[in-house]
Amino acid sequence: MALLASIHAGSVIKTAFGAVLVAAGLSVSGQVAEDYALRERAYALAAEGQCRAAHSAFVELARTSGDAHDWLAAATCAIDIGDNDRAVTALQAVLAERHTLSVEEQLFALRSYAYRAEAAGDWSGTRHAWRDAAMLSGAPQDRLMAARGARLAGEHGAAQTELAGLSPGALTPQFAAIWHDEQASHARRAGRNREALSHIDRAIAAEDSPWRRYEQGQVMTALGMHHSAAHALERAHRGAPDNASILVSLAYASRASGEIASARGYYRQAVMLDPSLSRLSADF
Repeated sequence: MALLASIHAGSVIKTAFGAVLVAAGLSVSGQVAEDYALRERAYALAAEGQCRAAHSAFVELARTSGDAHDWLAAATCAIDIGDNDRAVTALQAVLAERHTLSVEEQLFALRSYAYRAEAAGDWSGTRHAWRDAAMLSGAPQDRLMAARGARLAGEHGAAQTELAGLSPGALTPQFAAIWHDEQASHARRAGRNREALSHIDRAIAAEDSPWRRYEQGQVMTALGMHHSAAHALERAHRGAPDNASILVSLAYASRASGEIASARGYYRQAVMLDPSLSRLSADF
């Protein structure tokens, strides 16, 4: 809610005259006074934890005011309630007028949009948002994510150039892990699986996660390290027990390791989660 408080402070200037009218108890017809009353109601709802209702109020307000601060408040509430589609819609409106916002507010909007664009598979949107954030902040983590966005958008040369200008030692563990993830991805694309595995190991050392263990298992499988792959995939499965893709990979790694009974057990669990995987029954 700290950002909402900051947005509130920046947005009420536009309706200061409305504040005077309301405080004086005057009945005045005019959009300024109406905007002020609606804005105060929206922020009051947000402060009470009613962000779903607050979001609707902010959207109504933003559509009449055209104020980027109101769209940013709507986006913040949509993010808070986990409504990514509405967050994206609001953030797109924010970014169209982001020159009216503070640097902090612009960076919040750009980073938020970039993450949501990636989740939606919008690689171009991801690339442009991270590139603009990096240009605005110059921060190593934004430059790293701009490199990631470039890779996702298919700009592999630009991505590698941008990565080369960064050192994992200058990043927090979370972003150092992402730096190694990116290096691993480029290495795998070039067929350098041992180099990729080295980067994945370093990413895990910086920040362990089920999907990194999954990637580790995939590369180990490509290298013929089936027992090690099965171990890595077991770790991934423990961290994400409902992920059918991990279970299928674990089943194949177990089968390649000679653990036929275990392979069948993992495969049956995978089919229970995703019945379409029954098409692989001949392998088990």
